[in-house]
Amino acid sequence: MKKIIYILLIIITGSLGIASRPAMAIPTLQLDIEGGSYDTTTETIVASGNPFTLYALLIPDSKNTLSDWYYISAAVVPKTGPADVSLGSFSITGDILTPLPGDANNTILVTEEMVYGVPPLETVSSLQGWDKGDLPKHGIYSTYFAEFGFQFSSSNKATPYNTQDDTGAGPAPNSSGSMYYAAFTINTELLDPDYVIHFDLYNKKLKDCTVGADCDITQFAPFSHDAESGKVPEPATLLLLGMGLVGLTLWGRRKNHRA
Repeated sequence: MKKIIYILLIIITGSLGIASRPAMAIPTLQLDIEGGSYDTTTETIVASGNPFTLYALLIPDSKNTLSDWYYISAAVVPKTGPADVSLGSFSITGDILTPLPGDANNTILVTEEMVYGVPPLETVSSLQGWDKGDLPKHGIYSTYFAEFGFQFSSSNKATPYNTQDDTGAGPAPNSSGSMYYAAFTINTELLDPDYVIHFDLYNKKLKDCTVGADCDITQFAPFSHDAESGKVPEPATLLLLGMGLVGLTLWGRRKNHRA
């Protein structure tokens, strides 16, 4: 009898311990890609198609308010530079409030219209190298990157979710939700197929980011909640795949005809 009571106490204690564990908090800043998948090796959300929708997500707190400006860097991976090299182009459209390099369609030439170094974009090119106020390199930088700024709209509210756990779901609009979102359409069809574009989301001190001053980041999305494009197949690969599918179709027809 004592043995049974002892076992029950162990089970109850264990259950209480599990129940008392705090739930994993949802980060204040996150990125997600609609229909994307989570790469557990690089801990990055990766697009499964092209073009794709990139979401920036915010749960406001004392350091990240709805009225703040936020920034996304679009970086070339693998690391490239400092020598300039032509690697095609990509485009970004959406609620962008700062001018991007390139044409009216926000098409950016890689790497000709980008900056080499580490985000954030500095007002003086000589400061573009890394310092303690910059984004940690996290295996991505130094490389060529472009940066654009935006603000979250108070009308774009959603139910909070963790993009690491529910990757690719995208925000579920909810007028009573405590999460805000901004959407951007990315197209990397014309990017060199050996490269991808990596995205980081951050907030930076605008008051310290004047001409001739050093720009510092205040908060950024955890690197387990960043994102990047998937590799776009080369035209030759797509042609071979198409020929293979046609061949399989013809083979199936002949087999059925003989039967």
